[in-house]
Amino acid sequence: MKRGREESMEESSSRVSPTLHHPTAGIIKRLRLENFMCHSKHETEFGNHVNFITGQNGSGKSAILTALCVAFGCRAKGTQRASSLKDFIKTGASNAVIQVEIQNEGEDAFKPEIYGDVINVERRISESTSSTTLKDHQGRKVVSRKAELLEIVEHFNIDVENPCVIMTQDKSREFLHSGNNKDKFKFFYKATLLQQVNDLLESIFKEITMAYEVIKELETAIRPIENELNELQVKIRNMEHVEQISIQVQQLKKKLAWSWVYDVDKQLEEQNIKIEKLKNRIPTCQAKIDQQLHLVEKLKESCSKKRDEIARMLEKTSQVKQMKENLNQSVSMAKKEAFELERDCKSKTSNIQKMVRQLKMLEQQVQDIREQHAKNTQAEESNVEEKLKVLKDEVHAAELKLKGLKEEDASLMESIRRQNDEIQKIADKIHDHEKNHHAIMCRIRDLQQHQNNK
Repeated sequence: MKRGREESMEESSSRVSPTLHHPTAGIIKRLRLENFMCHSKHETEFGNHVNFITGQNGSGKSAILTALCVAFGCRAKGTQRASSLKDFIKTGASNAVIQVEIQNEGEDAFKPEIYGDVINVERRISESTSSTTLKDHQGRKVVSRKAELLEIVEHFNIDVENPCVIMTQDKSREFLHSGNNKDKFKFFYKATLLQQVNDLLESIFKEITMAYEVIKELETAIRPIENELNELQVKIRNMEHVEQISIQVQQLKKKLAWSWVYDVDKQLEEQNIKIEKLKNRIPTCQAKIDQQLHLVEKLKESCSKKRDEIARMLEKTSQVKQMKENLNQSVSMAKKEAFELERDCKSKTSNIQKMVRQLKMLEQQVQDIREQHAKNTQAEESNVEEKLKVLKDEVHAAELKLKGLKEEDASLMESIRRQNDEIQKIADKIHDHEKNHHAIMCRIRDLQQHQNNK
């Protein structure tokens, strides 16, 4: 195959789709490059089967293959294109970006519940560092660990360092132009992973050799322990006689224990006899217990009755207190009313006395007028009679008013007497209620003192 004319590339996932209708997980769908080698911006879509990339020399065909190798974790020296990853950055740019979309549908899909139908692998390369980011089918970041990328590569069997998966120009030239069968066998040996198996077997052989050496060292260390064990076995044989003596001691201990058992059996028989005697007394004791229980029940009933009686007495006491308060209020009101009546009575009595004095004065004036009447002349008699008539009317009115005041005074005295009687009755009721309250409180104290008497 001539360089610059045409380069064929196997499907980048190292597998050909087994069917023509259903997509297979692990197929590369799309590749995007930014500032990678000779590409400023580049995007390639791949088919589900064999893909061919053609172009002139220097157009960037090998750069696509190299980008796939770098995206899947290949080292810079493994691509045989550069010594470090920063050499892949296009001249004049500060970083490079590689984005690869891997199809993730079918039975062999890798964590489809996380990544979905497409796995996006993004590799960013700068002057100082490089990073790998894995995204799901919607472009959301899932993880940025290289271990996850290695797990995906191993799951889809994408070994970019295997010539059977990725055959670079140098490997093709080495394979085609090599006429030595030994070199071709080395290429086959490496491509079929036999070299890797051989390296693994050599490392296993080295580990086995080291394990044998460790076993020899352990055997050397065990020999003194074996000698010590032999000495202990000799001591054990010498101690067998002591073991026989210990067996005899155990037998004697058993005999001693059985002798104790014999004594205990005797004691048990005596105790059983006592128990039988006590069992005969059980009915009598049970009858006494039942009798005492019956008394206890009666006492409980009596106690509950006493408690009810105490509650009733307390309630009655509260009623009596309330009545006492009401009666005290009535007494105070009656005393107040009696005081007012006495004051009114005194006022009216003084008025009556004033009226009596006025009446006496009028009678004296009438007497004087009569005495003067005999002395006065006939001409003045008519005037005197008129005055006398006026005075008689005033006396009559005064007598009527005096009579009304006496009647009113009598009614007031009767009202005062009734109020005094009512006050005396209320005082008697209060005294009776106080006696009852005192008796109830004494009864309550007696009951409280006997409350804990079982």
